[in-house]
Amino acid sequence: MIFNFALLLFAYPRELTFSNYSINEGLSQSVVNCMFQDSLGFIWIGTQNGLNRFDGENFKVYRYLPNDTLSISNNWIYAISEDRQGNLWVGTKGGLNKYLREKDCFERINYHTGYDPEVSTHSYNNLLLSSGKMLVHTPPVVSVFEPEAKHFTHFQSNLPFDPAIKDVKLPVLEDRDGTLWAGCTEGIAVFSFADEEFSCYPFLFISGDTLEQVNVTELFQDSKSRIWAGTTEGLFLFDREKNVFKEQVFALTSDGDFSFRSCVRCIAETKSGELVVGTEGNGIYILTDENGHYTIENLTSENSGLTHNIVQSLWIDKSENLWVGTLAGISKTDLKMDKFRLFRHSNSPASVNLQGNVIAGMLKNDDGKLWIGNWGQGLNIVDPESNEVEHFSSQESGNHYLPNDFVHVVFKDNEGNIWLGSRDGIFIWNKQKNLFEDWRQYFDCPDWPAFENTRIYHIIQDKNDRYWIATSLGIYLVDKKSAEIIRFDQQEEASRKISSNLVYTLLEDSDGLIWIATISGVDVYNPASDKLIHYKKAEGELSSDFVISLCEDSRQRIWIGTNTALNIFDKNTQQFSYLDEKDGLPSNYIYEIVEDKNQDLWFATGNGLCRYNLDKKEIQVFTPEDGLQSSEFNLRAAYCADDGELLFGGMNGFNTFFPDSLKGNPYVPTIVFTAFTTTSNNQQHEINVATKSKVVLKHDVQSFTIEFAALEFTNANKNSYAYKMEGISNEWNEIANRKFVPFFALPAGEYTFSVKGSNNDGVWNEEGVSLQIVVLPPWWRSKVAYLAYLILVILVIWVFIKLRERRLKLEKVRLEKKVLERTIQIKEQNEVITAKNKELNELNRTKDKFFSIIGHDLRNHFNIIIGFSENLLMSFRNMDETNQERHISNIYKSSIQANDLLGNLLTWARVQRNAITFNPEPINVTEKIRELLRFHEEAALKKNILIEVFAKEELVANADVNMFSTIIRNLVANAVKFTHNDGEIAILVGRKKSWCEVKIKDNGIGIEHDKLQSIFSIESTEVTRGTSGEKGTGLGLVLCKEFVEKHGGKISVESEVGKGSKFIFTLPLNDSEV
Repeated sequence: MIFNFALLLFAYPRELTFSNYSINEGLSQSVVNCMFQDSLGFIWIGTQNGLNRFDGENFKVYRYLPNDTLSISNNWIYAISEDRQGNLWVGTKGGLNKYLREKDCFERINYHTGYDPEVSTHSYNNLLLSSGKMLVHTPPVVSVFEPEAKHFTHFQSNLPFDPAIKDVKLPVLEDRDGTLWAGCTEGIAVFSFADEEFSCYPFLFISGDTLEQVNVTELFQDSKSRIWAGTTEGLFLFDREKNVFKEQVFALTSDGDFSFRSCVRCIAETKSGELVVGTEGNGIYILTDENGHYTIENLTSENSGLTHNIVQSLWIDKSENLWVGTLAGISKTDLKMDKFRLFRHSNSPASVNLQGNVIAGMLKNDDGKLWIGNWGQGLNIVDPESNEVEHFSSQESGNHYLPNDFVHVVFKDNEGNIWLGSRDGIFIWNKQKNLFEDWRQYFDCPDWPAFENTRIYHIIQDKNDRYWIATSLGIYLVDKKSAEIIRFDQQEEASRKISSNLVYTLLEDSDGLIWIATISGVDVYNPASDKLIHYKKAEGELSSDFVISLCEDSRQRIWIGTNTALNIFDKNTQQFSYLDEKDGLPSNYIYEIVEDKNQDLWFATGNGLCRYNLDKKEIQVFTPEDGLQSSEFNLRAAYCADDGELLFGGMNGFNTFFPDSLKGNPYVPTIVFTAFTTTSNNQQHEINVATKSKVVLKHDVQSFTIEFAALEFTNANKNSYAYKMEGISNEWNEIANRKFVPFFALPAGEYTFSVKGSNNDGVWNEEGVSLQIVVLPPWWRSKVAYLAYLILVILVIWVFIKLRERRLKLEKVRLEKKVLERTIQIKEQNEVITAKNKELNELNRTKDKFFSIIGHDLRNHFNIIIGFSENLLMSFRNMDETNQERHISNIYKSSIQANDLLGNLLTWARVQRNAITFNPEPINVTEKIRELLRFHEEAALKKNILIEVFAKEELVANADVNMFSTIIRNLVANAVKFTHNDGEIAILVGRKKSWCEVKIKDNGIGIEHDKLQSIFSIESTEVTRGTSGEKGTGLGLVLCKEFVEKHGGKISVESEVGKGSKFIFTLPLNDSEV
């Protein structure tokens, strides 16, 4: 017998479903001729109108462009391969192409045969040989191509081709022994490079007949080194003893045999050794060899969602995903073992004959059979070993008759009785009679309620063997021993008055309390005290009053599922907490909650199934792509069996699984950059970063976007990513499944962008990939520009000093002359003359000190600048980049120090000649100090110094803003400079009569006692160094004294060596403060 139907592959049926890609998802054209996964992990797809590169979400299309010699030579793609160096080779109707990855373009290979000019330029096949060379088929010529030399060796004589089919693809195969096999018109040819000759093996059919002409479409060697030939006449296997290809007949594991009666277009092999055969018209077949007997699974567009039944190409990627290229696009499915066993009625070969796919109550009985309630279609008892289903409904007769088809509840009591709760009564399975009976008849209690037109939502049995029945009309507490029934509803007395008659779920916790889930909150009944407690949203306890599910975990916490969040009640603290979508739940609608044997919780939600680890507080989400029946589940459609197996049902069937047996995806994804797009002047420009480690951007780049992908295709939509941009932050930012990061107006500097990713099961590639990004400054902010600015400032200062020196000399001459004249004229003015001389001498000493600072400290900085500049000028071309940057950096640092010194000198000089205008105004002292501290944040941060401001009240003083700023800046800078790493600086603002008193206190190195008296004098200034080697001259304190006294205030210092210093100054308070 010959069979052509699907049998199932594993110990239990698996339902392979496909994710499909077509022109609607970005594929360049529907007919997929070939597919290939390169060494980086990209999937390449050749169509009849372009080459595609797929990263799991986006297709990048390469097409022939008439005016671009770096585009691919033709849009009709026949073959794709990769050599040992990772170069991609593409065969087209227009010849062979080499993909230049670093430029993202193509090099067209000049294919000159030297034969008839009518020879086709079609490159049908480019097979990489073990020698590193490539076999290229261009009918009717077969050539060997040497990629390094770009040289062809052509073979044309004695080729077994019929001229009538010269424009047909030649199937070729190099086996593991280095033998070359090729399909020809007379069978299968083995080619000898030495003799340039083919010898042919014929085809032998089951009948014993041989055919002289067979159209060979595919050659394949499997993991057992068997050579398979796909033809238009079926599938053949090489018999090495008889040197003949025999038509293959498969002995099935069930009765009968199977052979292909359709054209075989392509063959592939899974990691576990299954043979995948693509046909022309019958979809694909998956064949599993079980000791010479086979199970065969046929997947078509009708039973699995394959895009088309004419299959052009197959590819199995590194993660065991099967890619099927058809006339209508690509279909992809995961060949790895299913995480969840799926039961549902469908067109799939794995279909189970359920009466319906909307599942309500569930139960696993002691015999292993599954009792499944169908919404509106009765009860199914499923044997998971044989997949046989026993149906019970109102449409059945005899023992399979069930009065009502809306089975909401399947419940097993302590005596082993199985109860069904429906919309119209309760029914119990009578084991002796082998049928369902009304519960009143079963217990011989005719006075018990019939529950006509009443929905039964839940049934539990408490520790006292009493039954609690949740209905749409309240709760019925049934004591079987006394036959007594107690009602709980909205009309009962206080101890029995529940929040709503509509009760979805009941729970008896470990303390014997009965938890009642209603549409108006949660009620808790204490049987011992006969009291009810109500929990409501209005009281700030629940996230919603619409309560759907209840569960007590092994730690005696109560989990409450609502339509807005998952609520957790801690009995110890009597407090509620919540989990919702912000915490990682896929939906806030919680249908069911179950704790497994590992003490993990499972949440059936409106958008997936979740596993929650109580210790790690981690949520793992499963979706239909993992094998679930659908994204949405249903009320009461959850069950934890005694053996640990979990059952979950929903709107499209149900799943069963053991949590310990869930196999995650073990494949670590390769992370690649897929695009780098910049925006300048509202124009976008793409930079190819495929092979780059560094990108340099001009200053006018307004924004840029980096795109990337984790090349693991099992469920690419659930791949996750995290990135960091060093230079902005060293922290990883998790961005879920987003595959791009934009950046806007990044300041000039050097950055490193790193990205890592995970597969759909959270297996991370922690190494990831990195890209160095350099943003150049504008020319006016370059180091050369800053050097020019410094030189200009120095020239201005030098001119100013010379002019002041000349003015001082002239002033001295004038004063001396005036003193002489007045000495002669008026003797009485001797004292005035003496005072003037003293003032002049003091001015001279000040000038000498001023020039000493200029001549020594400033000259040192200039000498450093001149020295490094001269060295840089003389040896720039001989220096490496590191030395160049070091010289420029030293020039820059000395320039900054000189600039600071000159700033203080200029300010002091302006004070000396009364060139600074004194404009007091009301200022908020504390607010202004906090504002000025921002200029010291970086210096303090480098030494990890804490600066704090303390003020009991906000004081307003009359002060010149610029002078006050100078005072604070110099005093705080001194404190930072002379405070050790990890030190502290306190600024205290307070009232002292009509004055505002400011104290700046540090715990630094302190000041020697003999220097305290002259610290504010220009004559005592000297070069000092801070705790980190910072230079200073003391000129800032001189300015502080000048400006404080300008306000009429006083400045003083208290210090102790090794313990720190405290500078104190006063300013007049505003009239409103006095």
